[in-house]
Amino acid sequence: MYVVRKVAVAFAIFWITFLPAVGHESAVPGLIDIADVNWDAVPAGTPEAFEAAFGENTRTGNTRWYQAAREIDGETITFVPLALIPLPDGRTALVSTGGSSCTGQACSGVNSVHYLRREHARYEVDGEWLNVGATGTVGNPALRWGQTDAIADAPVLYTEGGGVWQGYACSYAALTHLTPAGPVEIASIPVYYSNEGAAEDGADVVTLNGHIVGAREGQSFTVRYSGTGSFNERYVRHADGSYHPVEPSRMPQCRDH
Repeated sequence: MYVVRKVAVAFAIFWITFLPAVGHESAVPGLIDIADVNWDAVPAGTPEAFEAAFGENTRTGNTRWYQAAREIDGETITFVPLALIPLPDGRTALVSTGGSSCTGQACSGVNSVHYLRREHARYEVDGEWLNVGATGTVGNPALRWGQTDAIADAPVLYTEGGGVWQGYACSYAALTHLTPAGPVEIASIPVYYSNEGAAEDGADVVTLNGHIVGAREGQSFTVRYSGTGSFNERYVRHADGSYHPVEPSRMPQCRDH
């Protein structure tokens, strides 16, 4: 429990810092139903799948809390289940999020995906990927997530992460196509920017939020930005299956400062 609680405290500190920024939501409904990642909620059906993916003895004593620790690149990553996503071929994708024991500003957590199949009424692992999608800082995995069937011929996982750097707050979303062969990241989208923490007295404050508002399956999708400004950016599918904006993005980036 110590690692999870330590990471949860780091998550809370980061989220309190980041909350005023992400709290500004667009009035335009998004294509994807996006929710905050909740480490204290175990979705129905996930415990059985989680035990199949991470092994036995994942229960820690609390009947609602499942966790499993893995060593990845020298850091202890503590995973909890996030969601089960049915795949077109009858398998199921288990999405989990993992907090890192490293809580420095440059440290991030991990999102994982396991493909599972039913064998004699039990789940059997049919693939494991331990570094999927967008993550946050101070040891945190994705902060928000969702899924959609509107972009590709198999479910697309939406993960969102970000942080605050010298007063500039940014977050981005990764779109991961859950293909039969495994998860494939097909797009990285800037979805939030604010310079409020770095703006001096009298300086212009810029705050922008982005949401995917429409898609043509297998061809394109549109991101609408609102806040200080309002504009759309269209992403189109390239020959390798990835999606990129038709024109250079107008969204400011924290790395530019």
